[in-house]
Amino acid sequence: MDRFLDRTYRWVRFFLDSVIGNCAALVLLAATCLALVEIVRRYMLGLVYEWGQDAVTYMIVGSVFLFFGVTQARRAHLVMSAAIDALRAKGFARTVVALRTAVSVINLWIFASFAWWGIPTVERTIMMGRKTQSMVLFLWPFQACLVAGFALMALATLFHLYQDVQAMRGKTVFPWAPAEDTTNI
Repeated sequence: MDRFLDRTYRWVRFFLDSVIGNCAALVLLAATCLALVEIVRRYMLGLVYEWGQDAVTYMIVGSVFLFFGVTQARRAHLVMSAAIDALRAKGFARTVVALRTAVSVINLWIFASFAWWGIPTVERTIMMGRKTQSMVLFLWPFQACLVAGFALMALATLFHLYQDVQAMRGKTVFPWAPAEDTTNI
């Protein structure tokens, strides 16, 4: 079972890091290029695309939404770890693992709930034909990116929860994927 989950999580991480992460980066690059084109068109040529500002804004927002899952899978999200570091320094390693497990349960519930309840919202936006302020771009693709981001975070958190539960049992799974972000700023 551990081998199957390890292979599955490796595939999920590859998909998140290589496919979703690179797609989000390409969309962000395209938005940046479009913003530069808009600057040149507006200030040098006196022309603008009516939809340009909306496209740039929503492309950036959509790419950030997609990257949520990548960040969650890497456990590289924003963490206030002063209390956890103090507990760990005092020798409460099991308490830290229990807290991390509780946070994984709460995160899984929140992310899965947002993904689940976001689907009808996207469907309603499609049904209503809602558009951005420029009245050119549909809103539903950006909402779908948000729902997909939450679903990907829930998927990554499911593996984190398994890793945390196994750590509480004294077992190590996914040794290639650290249970805590080691990035220091």
